[in-house]
Amino acid sequence: MRTLILNKSNVVQGSNNSEYQYNFPGGGIKLLQGEKIALSSITMFYSTPNITSLYNNNKFQYLWIDGFTYDVNIPDGFYEVSNINDFLHQTMINNKHYLIETATGNFVYFLTLVANNVTYKIDLTAFPINTTIYPGATYNLPAGASWVVPVGAAINPQLNILGAYTFGTVIGFANPSANNLYPAVNNITTTTIVSSTITAQVSPLSTFTLKCSLVNNNYTIPNSIIYSFPPFGSFGSQFSVTPPEFSFIDINAGNYADFKVSITDQNDRPIVILDPDITILLVIKGLNE
Repeated sequence: MRTLILNKSNVVQGSNNSEYQYNFPGGGIKLLQGEKIALSSITMFYSTPNITSLYNNNKFQYLWIDGFTYDVNIPDGFYEVSNINDFLHQTMINNKHYLIETATGNFVYFLTLVANNVTYKIDLTAFPINTTIYPGATYNLPAGASWVVPVGAAINPQLNILGAYTFGTVIGFANPSANNLYPAVNNITTTTIVSSTITAQVSPLSTFTLKCSLVNNNYTIPNSIIYSFPPFGSFGSQFSVTPPEFSFIDINAGNYADFKVSITDQNDRPIVILDPDITILLVIKGLNE
């Protein structure tokens, strides 16, 4: 058997570190009918973002009590629900959409996202605002704020799930064909919790799929798949996968100067791998081996 090693020197430029090209020495090689290839091992860092422009799940909005809608553009990265909530609050800080408790200096926010481990849902909490609930003697607007605390009827902000993006599936709100506001109204009188309606897919990636341009696997779609495996450990950690035994796949006979190996997700979508430090070992078995 012959062992082939691919590493970061084989990364195809512009592939987000998810595609690798192996150039056969000597200008090329002839592979015969009946020869097979298998994964021997792969070592990599779990560095695939779960929120990214590639997945189109990186944007939502909120409707503030001033009647204007504000964008929340999440930079590519790996986010838990708590991180998404923190980023929402940071955006509100940037927009001066909060109050300051006079006695403590604490910031008061009016939309929060929290993972509910009991119900296996994500809870969106909206808080009503008016001068009765938040009197000026106790709560101050941040310096430079252009909005005012409503007098009389309370108004609450709303989360806006955009139909053009898939962020709704991240937090478990069925992604609409058109924009949807949560809560449905902006005149609630008490704190309101809206729970996710579908199972949240905080990380759209459940499985890495390894594909090789040399093979024709008649039992898979696409037919270039040679192995699949889940991510292991926490984001940023290194992990290794070694199959308990070789799963040999038939090679398409022919003359090859090179071949490509690519990594996609379980739905064969392109992925981003931030850390290119990867080692892929493949073995090719000859006709009589």
